[in-house]
Amino acid sequence: MNTINQFLTLSWALIYRDIATRYRRSVLGPFWTIAQPLLLMVVFTLLRGMITIPSEGVPYVIFSYSALVPWTFFTSSLNRCGPSILSNGSLIKKSNIPKEVFPFSAIVTSFFDFLMSSGILMGMMVYFKVQVNVTLLWLPVLILITGILAFGIGMFIASIGCFKRDIIIATPFLMQLWLFATPVIYPTTSVPDRWIWLYKINPMVGIIEGFRSVLVKGQSPSPELLVYSIALTVFFLIVSWPLFRWLSRYFADVL
Repeated sequence: MNTINQFLTLSWALIYRDIATRYRRSVLGPFWTIAQPLLLMVVFTLLRGMITIPSEGVPYVIFSYSALVPWTFFTSSLNRCGPSILSNGSLIKKSNIPKEVFPFSAIVTSFFDFLMSSGILMGMMVYFKVQVNVTLLWLPVLILITGILAFGIGMFIASIGCFKRDIIIATPFLMQLWLFATPVIYPTTSVPDRWIWLYKINPMVGIIEGFRSVLVKGQSPSPELLVYSIALTVFFLIVSWPLFRWLSRYFADVL
Protein backbone atom coordinates (compact mmCIF):
# COMPACT_ATOMS: atom_id res chain seq x y z
CA MET A 1 0.00 0.00 0.00
CA ASN A 2 2.86 2.37 0.78
CA THR A 3 4.33 1.74 -2.66
CA ILE A 4 1.00 2.55 -4.32
CA ASN A 5 0.62 5.75 -2.30
CA GLN A 6 4.17 6.73 -3.14
CA PHE A 7 3.53 6.02 -6.82
CA LEU A 8 0.35 8.13 -6.89
CA THR A 9 1.87 10.97 -4.88
CA LEU A 10 4.92 11.19 -7.11
CA SER A 11 2.78 10.88 -10.24
CA TRP A 12 0.66 13.84 -9.16
CA ALA A 13 3.75 15.89 -8.34
CA LEU A 14 5.32 15.17 -11.73
CA ILE A 15 2.11 15.88 -13.62
CA TYR A 16 1.54 19.15 -11.77
CA ARG A 17 5.16 20.19 -12.35
CA ASP A 18 5.00 19.50 -16.07
CA ILE A 19 1.67 21.25 -16.60
CA ALA A 20 2.52 24.22 -14.39
CA THR A 21 5.93 24.87 -15.93
CA ARG A 22 5.25 24.06 -19.57
CA TYR A 23 3.73 27.42 -20.47
CA ARG A 24 5.64 29.58 -18.05
CA ARG A 25 6.73 32.79 -19.80
CA SER A 26 4.69 31.79 -22.83
CA VAL A 27 2.54 34.45 -24.49
CA LEU A 28 0.00 32.06 -26.01
CA GLY A 29 0.09 29.61 -23.11
CA PRO A 30 -2.25 26.60 -23.41
CA PHE A 31 -3.08 27.58 -27.00
CA TRP A 32 0.03 25.66 -28.04
CA THR A 33 -1.71 22.52 -26.82
CA ILE A 34 -4.40 22.75 -29.49
CA ALA A 35 -2.24 24.42 -32.13
CA GLN A 36 -0.70 21.24 -33.52
CA PRO A 37 -3.88 19.34 -34.42
CA LEU A 38 -5.52 22.54 -35.68
CA LEU A 39 -2.61 23.43 -37.95
CA LEU A 40 -2.37 19.88 -39.26
CA MET A 41 -6.09 19.95 -39.99
CA VAL A 42 -5.62 23.16 -42.01
CA VAL A 43 -2.69 21.64 -43.93
CA PHE A 44 -4.63 18.45 -44.70
CA THR A 45 -7.67 20.45 -45.80
CA LEU A 46 -5.54 22.52 -48.16
CA LEU A 47 -3.94 19.33 -49.45
CA ARG A 48 -7.37 17.91 -50.15
CA GLY A 49 -8.03 20.93 -52.36
CA MET A 50 -5.21 19.74 -54.65
CA ILE A 51 -5.75 15.97 -54.60
CA THR A 52 -8.82 13.82 -54.11
CA ILE A 53 -9.10 12.47 -50.58
CA PRO A 54 -12.43 10.80 -49.70
CA SER A 55 -14.08 11.61 -46.39
CA GLU A 56 -16.98 9.13 -46.50
CA GLY A 57 -19.66 11.82 -46.75
CA VAL A 58 -18.39 13.69 -43.70
CA PRO A 59 -17.10 17.31 -43.88
CA TYR A 60 -13.36 16.86 -44.27
CA VAL A 61 -12.54 19.38 -41.55
CA ILE A 62 -14.17 17.29 -38.84
CA PHE A 63 -13.25 14.02 -40.59
CA SER A 64 -9.55 14.82 -40.16
CA TYR A 65 -9.75 16.60 -36.81
CA SER A 66 -11.64 13.75 -35.12
CA ALA A 67 -8.65 11.56 -35.95
CA LEU A 68 -5.97 14.15 -35.22
CA VAL A 69 -7.08 14.64 -31.61
CA PRO A 70 -6.45 11.00 -30.51
CA TRP A 71 -3.44 10.78 -32.82
CA THR A 72 -1.84 13.83 -31.19
CA PHE A 73 -2.52 12.33 -27.76
CA PHE A 74 -0.69 9.17 -28.83
CA THR A 75 2.30 10.89 -30.43
CA SER A 76 2.62 13.43 -27.62
CA SER A 77 2.64 10.59 -25.10
CA LEU A 78 5.46 8.77 -26.89
CA ASN A 79 7.49 11.94 -27.40
CA ARG A 80 7.25 12.66 -23.67
CA CYS A 81 7.77 9.08 -22.51
CA GLY A 82 11.06 8.76 -24.39
CA PRO A 83 13.11 11.26 -22.36
CA SER A 84 11.12 10.78 -19.14
CA ILE A 85 13.87 8.69 -17.53
CA LEU A 86 16.73 10.91 -18.65
CA SER A 87 15.02 14.12 -17.55
CA ASN A 88 14.41 12.73 -14.05
CA GLY A 89 17.86 11.29 -13.52
CA SER A 90 18.53 13.16 -10.29
CA LEU A 91 15.29 11.90 -8.76
CA ILE A 92 15.97 8.32 -9.85
CA LYS A 93 19.40 8.40 -8.22
CA LYS A 94 18.06 9.68 -4.90
CA SER A 95 15.03 7.45 -4.34
CA ASN A 96 14.02 3.85 -4.82
CA ILE A 97 10.67 4.19 -6.56
CA PRO A 98 8.92 2.28 -9.35
CA LYS A 99 10.42 3.75 -12.52
CA GLU A 100 7.13 3.25 -14.38
CA VAL A 101 5.92 6.42 -12.69
CA PHE A 102 7.84 8.57 -15.18
CA PRO A 103 6.36 7.29 -18.49
CA PHE A 104 2.99 7.02 -16.73
CA SER A 105 3.11 10.68 -15.71
CA ALA A 106 4.12 11.66 -19.24
CA ILE A 107 1.00 9.99 -20.62
CA VAL A 108 -1.33 11.58 -18.07
CA THR A 109 0.18 14.98 -18.89
CA SER A 110 -0.52 14.35 -22.58
CA PHE A 111 -4.07 13.36 -21.64
CA PHE A 112 -4.52 16.88 -20.22
CA ASP A 113 -3.67 18.23 -23.69
CA PHE A 114 -6.06 15.71 -25.21
CA LEU A 115 -8.91 17.08 -23.09
CA MET A 116 -8.22 20.63 -24.25
CA SER A 117 -8.16 19.62 -27.92
CA SER A 118 -11.36 17.64 -27.36
CA GLY A 119 -13.09 20.88 -26.38
CA ILE A 120 -12.42 22.25 -29.86
CA LEU A 121 -13.67 19.00 -31.36
CA MET A 122 -16.91 19.24 -29.39
CA GLY A 123 -17.43 22.76 -30.71
CA MET A 124 -16.90 21.54 -34.26
CA MET A 125 -19.39 18.72 -33.75
CA VAL A 126 -22.00 21.23 -32.61
CA TYR A 127 -21.23 23.53 -35.57
CA PHE A 128 -21.53 20.72 -38.12
CA LYS A 129 -24.60 19.34 -36.32
CA VAL A 130 -23.08 15.92 -35.82
CA GLN A 131 -25.63 13.57 -34.30
CA VAL A 132 -24.37 11.72 -31.23
CA ASN A 133 -25.85 8.63 -29.64
CA VAL A 134 -25.10 5.83 -27.21
CA THR A 135 -21.95 4.85 -29.15
CA LEU A 136 -20.17 7.67 -27.27
CA LEU A 137 -19.91 5.17 -24.42
CA TRP A 138 -17.08 3.61 -26.43
CA LEU A 139 -14.94 6.71 -25.88
CA PRO A 140 -13.50 5.71 -22.45
CA VAL A 141 -12.58 2.30 -23.89
CA LEU A 142 -10.81 3.82 -26.89
CA ILE A 143 -9.00 6.38 -24.72
CA LEU A 144 -7.87 3.62 -22.35
CA ILE A 145 -6.57 1.46 -25.21
CA THR A 146 -4.68 4.44 -26.64
CA GLY A 147 -3.13 5.22 -23.26
CA ILE A 148 -2.10 1.61 -22.61
CA LEU A 149 -0.60 1.30 -26.08
CA ALA A 150 1.36 4.52 -25.56
CA PHE A 151 2.47 3.26 -22.14
CA GLY A 152 3.72 -0.01 -23.61
CA ILE A 153 5.63 1.54 -26.49
CA GLY A 154 6.70 4.48 -24.31
CA MET A 155 8.33 2.19 -21.75
CA PHE A 156 10.30 0.53 -24.53
CA ILE A 157 11.53 3.86 -25.89
CA ALA A 158 12.34 5.22 -22.43
CA SER A 159 14.25 2.11 -21.32
CA ILE A 160 16.30 1.73 -24.50
CA GLY A 161 16.74 5.49 -24.80
CA CYS A 162 18.38 5.61 -21.40
CA PHE A 163 21.31 3.69 -22.91
CA LYS A 164 21.04 4.62 -26.59
CA ARG A 165 19.62 8.10 -27.09
CA ASP A 166 19.27 7.62 -30.84
CA ILE A 167 15.84 6.07 -30.37
CA ILE A 168 14.61 9.15 -28.48
CA ILE A 169 15.94 11.47 -31.17
CA ALA A 170 14.38 9.34 -33.92
CA THR A 171 10.94 9.05 -32.28
CA PRO A 172 9.41 12.32 -33.63
CA PHE A 173 10.58 11.43 -37.16
CA LEU A 174 9.22 7.89 -36.89
CA MET A 175 5.90 9.26 -35.66
CA GLN A 176 5.64 11.40 -38.77
CA LEU A 177 6.08 8.30 -40.93
CA TRP A 178 3.59 6.40 -38.77
CA LEU A 179 1.03 9.14 -39.39
CA PHE A 180 0.89 8.30 -43.09
CA ALA A 181 0.43 4.61 -42.28
CA THR A 182 -2.63 5.45 -40.18
CA PRO A 183 -6.10 6.54 -41.41
CA VAL A 184 -5.83 10.11 -40.19
CA ILE A 185 -5.74 11.93 -43.53
CA TYR A 186 -7.70 9.30 -45.42
CA PRO A 187 -10.22 6.54 -44.56
CA THR A 188 -9.30 2.87 -44.29
CA THR A 189 -11.46 2.17 -47.34
CA SER A 190 -8.80 3.92 -49.45
CA VAL A 191 -6.24 1.19 -48.70
CA PRO A 192 -5.94 -1.36 -51.55
CA ASP A 193 -7.32 -4.79 -50.68
CA ARG A 194 -3.99 -6.49 -51.30
CA TRP A 195 -2.38 -4.42 -48.52
CA ILE A 196 -5.16 -4.40 -45.95
CA TRP A 197 -3.81 -7.46 -44.12
CA LEU A 198 -0.53 -5.64 -43.54
CA TYR A 199 -2.29 -2.39 -42.74
CA LYS A 200 -4.19 -3.98 -39.86
CA ILE A 201 -0.90 -4.75 -38.08
CA ASN A 202 -0.76 -1.05 -37.24
CA PRO A 203 -2.53 -0.92 -33.83
CA MET A 204 -3.52 2.71 -34.36
CA VAL A 205 -5.69 1.80 -37.36
CA GLY A 206 -8.45 0.27 -35.25
CA ILE A 207 -8.14 2.99 -32.62
CA ILE A 208 -8.36 5.94 -35.02
CA GLU A 209 -11.16 4.37 -37.02
CA GLY A 210 -12.92 3.66 -33.73
CA PHE A 211 -12.74 7.30 -32.63
CA ARG A 212 -13.99 8.48 -36.01
CA SER A 213 -16.85 5.97 -36.07
CA VAL A 214 -18.01 6.87 -32.58
CA LEU A 215 -17.61 10.64 -32.83
CA VAL A 216 -18.54 11.45 -36.41
CA LYS A 217 -20.47 8.51 -37.83
CA GLY A 218 -22.47 7.56 -34.75
CA GLN A 219 -21.43 3.93 -35.17
CA SER A 220 -19.68 1.40 -32.96
CA PRO A 221 -16.02 0.66 -33.77
CA SER A 222 -15.25 -2.13 -36.21
CA PRO A 223 -14.95 -5.31 -34.07
CA GLU A 224 -12.27 -6.77 -36.35
CA LEU A 225 -10.05 -3.68 -36.34
CA LEU A 226 -10.52 -3.17 -32.61
CA VAL A 227 -9.53 -6.76 -31.85
CA TYR A 228 -6.31 -6.24 -33.83
CA SER A 229 -5.58 -3.06 -31.86
CA ILE A 230 -6.25 -4.67 -28.48
CA ALA A 231 -4.17 -7.76 -29.31
CA LEU A 232 -1.21 -5.65 -30.45
CA THR A 233 -1.56 -3.37 -27.42
CA VAL A 234 -1.34 -6.40 -25.12
CA PHE A 235 1.63 -7.68 -27.11
CA PHE A 236 3.57 -4.41 -26.72
CA LEU A 237 2.77 -4.33 -23.02
CA ILE A 238 3.88 -7.94 -22.45
CA VAL A 239 7.16 -7.35 -24.27
CA SER A 240 8.09 -3.87 -23.06
CA TRP A 241 7.13 -3.99 -19.38
CA PRO A 242 9.47 -6.88 -18.39
CA LEU A 243 12.20 -5.28 -20.49
CA PHE A 244 11.66 -1.96 -18.72
CA ARG A 245 11.71 -3.61 -15.29
CA TRP A 246 14.92 -5.47 -16.08
CA LEU A 247 16.76 -2.45 -17.49
CA SER A 248 15.49 -0.15 -14.73
CA ARG A 249 17.99 -1.78 -12.36
CA TYR A 250 20.76 -0.06 -14.30
CA PHE A 251 19.17 3.35 -14.91
CA ALA A 252 20.95 5.02 -12.00
CA ASP A 253 24.30 3.66 -13.20
CA VAL A 254 24.12 5.36 -16.61
CA LEU A 255 22.34 8.59 -15.69
